[in-house]
Amino acid sequence: MIEFKSMREIVEYTAKTYGDKTAYIVKTKENGKAVYDNISYNRFSREVKYLGKYFINVGLGAKRIAVIGRNCYKWVLVYFGTLAADSVIVPLDRGLFPDEINEQLSRSEADIVFYTEDISEKMEDVSIKKICVDSDEFDRIVKQGEELADDKYKAVSPDGNKMSILLFTSGTTNTSKAVMLSQCNITSNMYAMSCWEDFRETDVNMAILPFHHTFGMTQMILFASHGMCTVFCEGLRVAKCLNEYHVSMFVAVPRILEEMYKIIIRTLKKQKKLGMVKAAFVLSSFLKKFHIDITGKLFKPILDQMGGALRFIIVGAAPADPEVLKFFRNLGVIALQGYGLTETAPTVAAENHENMRRGSVGKPIPGEQVKIVDPDENGIGEIAVCGKNVMLGYYRDEEKTAEVMQGDWFFTGDMGRIDKDGFLFITGRKKNVIVLANGKNVFPEEIEYLIARCRCVKESVVYFDKESSAICADIVYDKSYDVSDAEKEINAHMESVNKKLPQWKKVRRFNITDKEFEKTTTLKIKRH
Repeated sequence: MIEFKSMREIVEYTAKTYGDKTAYIVKTKENGKAVYDNISYNRFSREVKYLGKYFINVGLGAKRIAVIGRNCYKWVLVYFGTLAADSVIVPLDRGLFPDEINEQLSRSEADIVFYTEDISEKMEDVSIKKICVDSDEFDRIVKQGEELADDKYKAVSPDGNKMSILLFTSGTTNTSKAVMLSQCNITSNMYAMSCWEDFRETDVNMAILPFHHTFGMTQMILFASHGMCTVFCEGLRVAKCLNEYHVSMFVAVPRILEEMYKIIIRTLKKQKKLGMVKAAFVLSSFLKKFHIDITGKLFKPILDQMGGALRFIIVGAAPADPEVLKFFRNLGVIALQGYGLTETAPTVAAENHENMRRGSVGKPIPGEQVKIVDPDENGIGEIAVCGKNVMLGYYRDEEKTAEVMQGDWFFTGDMGRIDKDGFLFITGRKKNVIVLANGKNVFPEEIEYLIARCRCVKESVVYFDKESSAICADIVYDKSYDVSDAEKEINAHMESVNKKLPQWKKVRRFNITDKEFEKTTTLKIKRH
């Protein structure tokens, strides 16, 4: 394991170590036919250098360079090229509205923005210099960089400890915070994850989480450092991507995994094979006690529907359903949950193949210190984190920085507990906690988890209604079920949920709808 100090160091190492091995596969279409460009680590290293040389020579060294758009190879190239030039990269969310894009470009003091063709309309009113990475202009820039001398590039030595990445947290324009990260914040977290998880050079990674999100971005860099091949998922066409490239691993938000789970379950029910598969799970588990593993043979037809090579999935950014994780593990796929934040670059805790516990997000990864602040009688309090991955602060906002930093400790705003074996459990966001008149605390996320156990429920939000002084819920039903059947099942399920809850936690009123909640680009519900 190597703890890198800069992104340039990673690029140079991967070229030297993996050479002509494929780093990225880029798919395009010519005359209606798919054409695949296998980009080697050597070529990637050269093109990063060309772009870095160009930035330095045209005066963009140490300046702010923004990038926005779909996940693609050229997005990655801009990211690494910027950091190789010792400039500051500003990844933006392509889901923003045009005025929000302008606002964040202004707040970050960006000098230039690179974007992908699919968001051209949003970029029309951008006032700073802009270049589409899908254009001939961008290709000419890379070519210009190739023809430039190396001397200025070699003279630049990226500082791994200064602010190099400026990331906006999800939220409205007014509430999003600009998080300052150094390259060492990212690389220290990569090193810890490399020590903790089973990553392999032979893996094929599917890039599905948006790169502007710290979880998607850091994992992309991490997997490159291990010599993996990365492929790009077209939209949310996960099944197609898994089969087309025989993907062996990916990171995702829970909802993507839950959708895959629902499709598999529906298919098995149609084929009248669900009972047989459940029986096979019991048999497989029994045989493993005697060190006999026939999982691959037993569940080959299901695994083949997912490309036949899938072995490892990491989910984060929101709580995952333990039943869904268990289902994939039963199939022989290592499905793990992690926890982190933009401010911690990002991972704080994660499961690995030796450390799994139902409902937990695993243990703190190597190098992380985690403590529970002001725990209540159940051991629940605010989670605070200390480590080399903790951010430098919020950009031009000392007041907000002071609110979350106490010395080297970052106060996450998440509530949780740590059990006797060191496993971390998240109970909810501090700002979402409902404090009742009797002084009791209700975590909406805990009740939402119970509601989600109903197969007809797609998503839910639990809240406190001040007028009636009651805990209520809005529940979105899964439209793959008939509405009357869904309502009947959800009503029965809510009776069951309330029986499990103490009197002060019971859901007094709930509304069933087919209208989904507004979400961030990482599919987290925006609470209002």
